[in-house]
Amino acid sequence: MSRNYNLYLQDIVVAADRIASYVKKENAMFNRTIQSICKTLIFSLILAVGVILLSHIGDAAPEPEVWFSFKGKNADVAEDTSGNGNDGVIIGGAKRVPSKEGVYGMGIEFDDSKDQFIEFDYLMQNPGTIGFWFKPYWDGAGEGTFRLFDASTAALSFSIGKGTLAGQLEDQFVFLIESALDIDALMSVPAADLVKKDVWMHVAVTWNFEDDAFLYINGEEVATKAGIGPFAEFHRPPRIGGNNKFNYRVAASGANGVIDEFAIYSEALSAKDIQTEMDLRASSVEPEGKLAVTWGRIKSE
Repeated sequence: MSRNYNLYLQDIVVAADRIASYVKKENAMFNRTIQSICKTLIFSLILAVGVILLSHIGDAAPEPEVWFSFKGKNADVAEDTSGNGNDGVIIGGAKRVPSKEGVYGMGIEFDDSKDQFIEFDYLMQNPGTIGFWFKPYWDGAGEGTFRLFDASTAALSFSIGKGTLAGQLEDQFVFLIESALDIDALMSVPAADLVKKDVWMHVAVTWNFEDDAFLYINGEEVATKAGIGPFAEFHRPPRIGGNNKFNYRVAASGANGVIDEFAIYSEALSAKDIQTEMDLRASSVEPEGKLAVTWGRIKSE
């Protein structure tokens, strides 16, 4: 009986050793399998990231030729944040104001006078893009014409605003340019649909005189014009918030509102770029004690 018991114990020990050996072997195989899977997943992840990065090479965000964030304390100068030295002169009493309730940033406030504007030393290029935020003190459904930007000469128009001149197209928000052959290219949209008093809106226009021009409101294309004609040399300096100096096709009023984050590019941005610039343009502001937020998000609050 004792011998059988000992044999039984020996059999148990042998079986236990075999089980332990099997478990050890299985664990090793399991570990190798897990390691193989992890390596495959890591390689796939690296490959995917590489493909994404390669797809964006050369797709960097465009940089503006002129950029006014309207920060600074000089009451007479709008500093060009692009670093290209195209500083503007603030004329007629236009002034910096908080562009959002709180300490988020500054914009330039214009009244309805035709004598308040910003001039800056820049010659408009072809192709190009202008983009900015605007809070009107007027409603698009109301009467009157307002000029937000003007680079017109004494005979050729380049302007953005409500109406083309006093008493004309008062119900339209327009981007008007003329070719060197004195041919109008008018892009317009009913102002009542998109321009609301005291509500921020993003305005962008692009042009390529050998191709097309576009008007965007809040990142959406609202009007276009094809086949503009040869590019003309427009007036230097252009004006933000007021009419041109020649009284050519002038509006009855200046901007009468707040303009902020005004930028000019020497290329015609795509619709995707317009949306990106509207949302993420490097106008991030950092309220003290808060996380940085982008201008686009501030405007949508």
